[in-house]
Amino acid sequence: MTHTTVLIIVFFCALMIAVSFGIGVWAKKKATTAQAYFGGTAMFGPLAVGLSSMAGIASAFALVGVPGIIYTSGNAMAFWMLSGAAFAMSYIILGKKVRAMAEIAPISSLGDICDVRFNNNHVIKALMSIIICLGCVGYLAAQISAGSTLIAQLVDIPPIVAGFLIFGLLTVYTALSGEVGGLLSQAFQGFIMVLAGLVLIIAFFVVTGGFGPVLEAVSAAGEVTGSNGVTKVMSAGLLDAWGTMPGGISLTWMLIPILGCVGQPQCLTRMYAVKSPRDLPKAGLVTAVTHTIVGFLAVVAAYAALWLVATGTIDPLVAGDQAIYAFADYLGIWAQVLVYAAVLAAALSSASMFLTSSSTLISKDLTSALGIKIAPEKQIKVSRIFMFALGAVAIVVSIYSSEMVALLGTFGWGTLVSGTFPVFVMGLLWERCNEKGVMCGLIVSFVFNILPLVPGLGFAFPSALPGYFITSALAIAVTVAVSLATPKQKLSPKMDAVMKL
Repeated sequence: MTHTTVLIIVFFCALMIAVSFGIGVWAKKKATTAQAYFGGTAMFGPLAVGLSSMAGIASAFALVGVPGIIYTSGNAMAFWMLSGAAFAMSYIILGKKVRAMAEIAPISSLGDICDVRFNNNHVIKALMSIIICLGCVGYLAAQISAGSTLIAQLVDIPPIVAGFLIFGLLTVYTALSGEVGGLLSQAFQGFIMVLAGLVLIIAFFVVTGGFGPVLEAVSAAGEVTGSNGVTKVMSAGLLDAWGTMPGGISLTWMLIPILGCVGQPQCLTRMYAVKSPRDLPKAGLVTAVTHTIVGFLAVVAAYAALWLVATGTIDPLVAGDQAIYAFADYLGIWAQVLVYAAVLAAALSSASMFLTSSSTLISKDLTSALGIKIAPEKQIKVSRIFMFALGAVAIVVSIYSSEMVALLGTFGWGTLVSGTFPVFVMGLLWERCNEKGVMCGLIVSFVFNILPLVPGLGFAFPSALPGYFITSALAIAVTVAVSLATPKQKLSPKMDAVMKL
């Protein structure tokens, strides 16, 4: 990459960060109440909510990791893009209930929903806060690591400097404006990702001629060894439903992104941010369409890289994560600018989402569950302090503890699923779900999410399936079993009306 190209890419990335910072500072004047600061409750239209929700979930892993997995292991991860449809499913089955909660009580966080549904049960609220916070912190560190490394490589500065420069600014504007600035800046960053997706998807079909020629080239290429000494084994096996991964792992990669989307905080918290309940279908449609575009970008980037290697146009990649960059480098400067900006936008949007979620869970929901009372007028100040501290710690950990980031980032999505499904998905969809059932389900989730993190324990489930998949299944099964074995919970008239929606 030439020096001029690097300067242009850095300029546009800096411009995007500056615009995001400006949005966050401007939004501070709208974050005047705790409900606005923590939840952005009933404040935004479907376009902003949809783009924000998509950007929060389509992280740097989506744009870099997913193409890398497809390039390395084949077609199974391509099913990830079907999670775009999961957004529509989420809004259909949960949207009106979550939004209705904001009509019957002052809702500004997931903890508030938990209080209303389960009669202010502090154990449920505390466990839910800790489990979701674990997943959020893991994802936060992973996004900071990805964004810092990207910029550090471009401008040849230490990653810690890049981390504090980029994500320090993000922490400042997010702390100032809370979810209001977070949602609006994420919507802008989501637009950048969609724009990059549309341009590169069109470029894929123009350059390769479509999936027909790509699949023919990949299936017939055999072993390809480049001048760099790296060998890539191509075969028709890469292209079947499972790819080269074991069937159980491939099945998990297909199911967890699709089912797990329903219980992600990036989706749940945006449902009560919609200004009017009538806008929920539009928000769901915006999220589904935009995520499908970004998901398809990840797929075409992977297959473009495979095609370039199969045809001998480029050397085999040293690492699968280079797939999207290899495609952009082949297309030229305009594609490189879009791809690098989109990857940074994905890291920024997810980082700000998980930063606000983590600080809210710790400073508002967990403190409340532990009986620590904070005056409403002081809650925002306390949350800002937590946000600055959490942002600084996450930046340092993400740069200097790569093993911890890899561990946390890997289990983040599944952890969020195991912590949200018993409380919000089952709790709002199944009237028979009661406090004892959810409490027991969360205890199971907490224990089996913590055990793999204990140093030296080496805990692992005796199964080929990822541990978080089994943990989520156990948490749901225990919630159902205990709820059926214990008396039905009596709901308030307002809560009963929400459940019947």
